[in-house]
Amino acid sequence: MSDQQFRFDFGEKPAPRRPKKPERVFICLDVGEAGREIENCRCGVVSEYRLHGSEIPVERFHLSICHLGDFKRIPSHIPFAVMRAAQRIAVSAFDIVLDHTVTFPSGRPDKRPTVLLARSPELTAFGERVHRELLAQGLRTTPLRSPHVTLLYGPRSISAHAVRPIRFRATRFYLIHSELWLTKYNVLGCWPLSDRGPASEQELKVPIAFGSMAA
Repeated sequence: MSDQQFRFDFGEKPAPRRPKKPERVFICLDVGEAGREIENCRCGVVSEYRLHGSEIPVERFHLSICHLGDFKRIPSHIPFAVMRAAQRIAVSAFDIVLDHTVTFPSGRPDKRPTVLLARSPELTAFGERVHRELLAQGLRTTPLRSPHVTLLYGPRSISAHAVRPIRFRATRFYLIHSELWLTKYNVLGCWPLSDRGPASEQELKVPIAFGSMAA
């Protein structure tokens, strides 16, 4: 057997490198039909300020509400506790405006997040309600601060400046499992912003694609 045959027969791609705690869990809102507007805004910001880096795919644009932790394996009590908290949240759909962009500081100088800042009194109230209900279920989390939609990660920074406002209506919120470094999201829970209760089984089976909620 030649060296070439040996490499062909037994050569395997190494498993992707992942962090020590590769399973991230967070709660977020999707951006509805605003995904393309956000992408257009990003293109303008990238061009104007000559930014470069890792851009978030349009179908993964989202507005984070709270981070529940990074884990080696997701503790089984977390999805259950979030479900119980979500069932106590009866909030109508509300409007959100994205109208400023800025780069946040980061521990990694090559991965500074450039974001669109969100504002809405209802969003602030919703974040506070989610925080209270999660605490009541024994989960450790932090209050919503500087709500935003991340556009890209890169080495360059920009100061806060106004952009053409992007408006969208938040109609549901999600519990997401992010497989870090694999660019894969799994929907663990989905709840409408209304009084009608948890999402149906059919809604929970929809692959994650926040912009259109389609594969």
